[in-house]
Amino acid sequence: MATSQTDTHVREQTRRDEQARKNGDAARAVVEKLADFRQQATEDAWKSMESSVDAASRGFQNASDQFARTLGFSGEEGERLARQSGQNVEAITKFGTVLTQAYQDTSREWYGLAQKQLQRNFEGLSKLAHCRSVQDFAAVQSSLVRESLQYLVEDTGSIVEISLKAVTEARKAVAGTAQDNAAQGRPSAEKRVA
Repeated sequence: MATSQTDTHVREQTRRDEQARKNGDAARAVVEKLADFRQQATEDAWKSMESSVDAASRGFQNASDQFARTLGFSGEEGERLARQSGQNVEAITKFGTVLTQAYQDTSREWYGLAQKQLQRNFEGLSKLAHCRSVQDFAAVQSSLVRESLQYLVEDTGSIVEISLKAVTEARKAVAGTAQDNAAQGRPSAEKRVA
C-alpha cells in the first residue's frame, strides 16, 4: 500500500514538474516574441525620431535664415546670427538624440528586467510546488518575497543609473551651446532670463 501511494505521489510530482516546465517554456517563448517586437518597435521609433529631428532642424534653419533676411541682417551680423542659430539647432538635435537614446536604453533595460523577473517567478513557483508541508511553504514564500524586494531595489538602481547618464549627456549638449554663445559674445538663455 505504501508503495502504491509513493508511486502515485511520484507520478503526480513528475506530472506537475512536466507541466511547470511546459508552462515555463511557453512563457519564455512569449517573452522572446515580446522582446523581438519591442526591439523592432524601438528601432522604428528611433528612425522616426531621427527623421523628425532632421526635418525640424532643416525647417528651423530655413525659417531662421528667412527671418534674418527679412529683418535685414546681413554681412557679419547675419553670419553670426546664422552661426548661432545653427548651434542652437545642433543643441536641440543633440538633446533630442540623447532623449531618444535614453528612452531606448531605459526600454531595453525594463524589458530585460521583466524577462529576468519572469524567470525568477517561474523558479519561485517551482520551489513552492516542491514544498511538502505548510511550514516549508511559508519559509519558501517568505524567502521569495525577501528576494523580490532585493531585486526590486537592484533593478531600480540600474534604471536610475541610465536616467542619470541621460541627464548628464543632455546637460552637456545644452551647456556646449551656452559656451559657444558666450565665446561669441552672446549671453546664454539663462543670463538673458535673469
